[in-house]
Amino acid sequence: MDDPAHPERSADRTGHPDRRDRVESVDRPHRPHHHPHPSDVPPAPGRTLIGRSRELRSVADALDAALDAAGGRGQTRVVIGEPGIGKSALLSAVAEDARARGIRVLSARGAESERHLSFATLHDLIRPLLRHLDALAPGHREALSGAFGLTVADSRPELFFVALAALELVADQCAERPILLSVDDLQWVDAASRDVIEFIGRRLASEPAVLVVATRPDPGRSWDLGNAPGVVVETLGALDDAASHDLLRRRAPEISPADRDRVLTEAAGNPLALLELPLAAPRSSPAAAHPDIAPLTTRLERAFADRLPDLGALPRLLVLLAALNDSQSLAEVVRAAGIAVGRPVRADEIDGAVELALLKTDGDVLTFRHPLVRSAVLQSAGAETRRSAHRALAAALADHPDRHAWHRAAAAPGPDEAVARIVEEAADRALEHGAPSSAETWFEKAAELSEHDGTRGRRLLRAAEVAFQIGNPADVHRFMARARPLQLDPTERGLFAFLEGAFDDGTPGDAQGVQRLVDSAARARDDGEPEVAANLLVGAAIRCWWGDPGQPIRDGLLAVADSLPLPQDDPRLLAGWAVGGGLERHRHVVAALARWSERSGGDADPDAGPGSAPDLDPAAGALLARAAFVCGEFERTLTFSRPAADGLRRQGRLGVLANVLVLRTFAALYLGRWDLMETAADEALRLSSETRQPVWEACSGLAKANLAGLRGAARLSAELLAVPERVAVSTGNESVMNGAQLSKGLRELGRENPAEAFWQLRRMLDPRDHAYHAVQQLWAVDYLAEAAVGAGEVDRARELVTALEPALALAPGIGNQRAMRFAQALLAEDAEAEAAYEAAHELAWTAPPWYRARLDLAYGAWLRRKRKGTGARIPLQAAHAVFESLGAVAWAERAARELRAAGVKDQVTVISELTSLSPQELQIARLAAKGLSNRDIGQQLYLSHRTVGSHLYRIFPKLGITSRSQLHALLPPSEQGE
Repeated sequence: MDDPAHPERSADRTGHPDRRDRVESVDRPHRPHHHPHPSDVPPAPGRTLIGRSRELRSVADALDAALDAAGGRGQTRVVIGEPGIGKSALLSAVAEDARARGIRVLSARGAESERHLSFATLHDLIRPLLRHLDALAPGHREALSGAFGLTVADSRPELFFVALAALELVADQCAERPILLSVDDLQWVDAASRDVIEFIGRRLASEPAVLVVATRPDPGRSWDLGNAPGVVVETLGALDDAASHDLLRRRAPEISPADRDRVLTEAAGNPLALLELPLAAPRSSPAAAHPDIAPLTTRLERAFADRLPDLGALPRLLVLLAALNDSQSLAEVVRAAGIAVGRPVRADEIDGAVELALLKTDGDVLTFRHPLVRSAVLQSAGAETRRSAHRALAAALADHPDRHAWHRAAAAPGPDEAVARIVEEAADRALEHGAPSSAETWFEKAAELSEHDGTRGRRLLRAAEVAFQIGNPADVHRFMARARPLQLDPTERGLFAFLEGAFDDGTPGDAQGVQRLVDSAARARDDGEPEVAANLLVGAAIRCWWGDPGQPIRDGLLAVADSLPLPQDDPRLLAGWAVGGGLERHRHVVAALARWSERSGGDADPDAGPGSAPDLDPAAGALLARAAFVCGEFERTLTFSRPAADGLRRQGRLGVLANVLVLRTFAALYLGRWDLMETAADEALRLSSETRQPVWEACSGLAKANLAGLRGAARLSAELLAVPERVAVSTGNESVMNGAQLSKGLRELGRENPAEAFWQLRRMLDPRDHAYHAVQQLWAVDYLAEAAVGAGEVDRARELVTALEPALALAPGIGNQRAMRFAQALLAEDAEAEAAYEAAHELAWTAPPWYRARLDLAYGAWLRRKRKGTGARIPLQAAHAVFESLGAVAWAERAARELRAAGVKDQVTVISELTSLSPQELQIARLAAKGLSNRDIGQQLYLSHRTVGSHLYRIFPKLGITSRSQLHALLPPSEQGE
């Protein structure tokens, strides 16, 4: 789809490293210009499509917003409709309207024959902008150039980094003039391009750009693009009776009344049917006057297929080659036809198909007038005829390795190892260019062509591994089912076992599932594959965390881990011991984490920044962060997760990054770092949704529910908790169910309802309750005690906390110990309270302000009750100041009441200005305060630099400042640390 308004919009459809400069010139004799089919004529500027005024107005509003002089706002429109319903005509009308307004139009169209070519449609879409690649940051330029095969990248670009580079390229050009991105037939866009297009569509809210995509309905896929701001999904329905009559009258004014009524009935408001069925009417027999029970799409295909007999043998071959070719090049079709018939073929021999309104030509570009024409051509040809045409195309495309491989594969009548090898090589090239979705398709095809079980199983496992990396569990399970009965070598068996549980990070495994992984790890160990064994044990351990399979199985897991010839501080072993072994190994893990922390610069500043642990692989850092979190070492969770997150951002591994951000979120919860908690939870929620990780998305929502409850927003907290709780119950995830109980308890504390809070929190500690979790219960004992004091349940709480003391003796994590010391102080008898508070304060000196403030509030309240009002004022005032800054309304009001009772008058609660910022705004403000440029911030958060600038534009008035230089002074040190 060319853009005649812009000369740089070339007609060739490159977009894949194997497609560059592939549209060649051909010598065509002069022939009369053919009369266009009525539906070929694009709407003239200002002309309204019949029956589509509402849809055109909707998109026009989006274009108006992009043109807004006060700072254009972008939107995404997803148009869903059945074949022939008028999606392409709508997009054409929108493009004409945009050009008339001075908006730059970039367009592309998916083609079923091109779905295997990675980044094909994306290249079509943004090709006019590639002249500006040099303006991008080096990393973005290299990622995009490597994806398109313009350069050879030093390392494999990650898909999301390619997507960010494409977004930056579009955002840069939006600064010159607004842009309309138009993508038709999204259902046939290659997977890599589709992922990038959807990534861009979720991030246009702050750009003067509009994305309009058209697609057919797909019950198995949601097109809401993650419910991102500015995304509108519309269904294009049938024309009403008046519009149908109007269109038919214009299309076929001389049609007989009988045929007119038949066409109106059969078309049922479908515009393509109203245009095409009249052409079929003269061919129809009298029996055709009776209603046809075949689906409308079938009838339309039949109407197109009925024209094929009017063509000679060679034009029909040319049409078939065009339908099978993964290009719009007329030259390639002509060359393939010459190979097939053994003699030179002229380009004008296809003119008959043009005259029959099956094809359109524009110079050397050949397109079908509608996708249903292509499908009609393919269905009318026999299987051997299609294979013969594919062989001719493969020969014609010998200089294009990927396209040659695809046509060789399509021409193979059965397994062919030689073809399977070249298809597997194409899969490897797709991975090199950062297109794992395309690589998955290639690996699957290679497996189908494999002659031996061993090679078939290996290729299926490679397909499954790629599907796992891109977050596609359905494909992983499908490939695994096919590989299960095949012969696999020891390494492949280990990979098979790992992939079987690959999507169980968030799903509890039953005893048999965990045992299978442990047994597979033992076999991998015995086969001399300790690395594979360690990875399998991590998967088994994670299953144990989400749902306890029982002590015998956990003991077996530990026994295999202990037997591996790996260093005792290997991050995989530490994660396996901590997550899967219960409390028994926590002391060893905590000691090992301390050594790791010393290597990475110590614990002085848990959020020191990107300099922490510079030589630690991000994946290893993520494992250490998980081990630290499980052990209650929450400061060290932040120490390890920060550089891990930075590394994962640079690599574009957003799926693992989302997991790490969830760990940071909950570590921040227990540390009282609400600033970090808010921003990490918000980003984790967005990334978990984008990378299709529903359980981690639920965990992110749970964190947001916790924060809302702490701040006294009870209704919002309950709304946010609904989805995580539903996921927890449906999957039997004990960890998330336990977290839901904590959220309910925090919500009731936030609304000053301690009795209900106590009832909710005590369920976390009851082994008979489905929300019980042996480790997580330790992190909530201080909140339980706080609720018990307010509810008058001190004796009952004292029993619960005393029962936990043996477990706490095994769990030296500082978070566990702080929670227990605080609870013991709150619940102590009067004679022991002073000593208990002193013991709690010993652990509070290095604790974050939230913990110290809660301890100060409890201690000050105890002193006041003991009529030591003067001594009570200092801790109460310190606590009140912290609660004010955090926006902890209930705790601030409680501290204010205690202060008034202690004789301090006019104590009021003032909430910090920072609470007026959204989580993403707070995150941007924090990074800007550190001196990062808009581009640097955008690269960290996977936003365009223009979006970052728009956010800052809104942040300054909220904070009462006028420049980014003032942010550093405004944000407290805890905010700047991130």
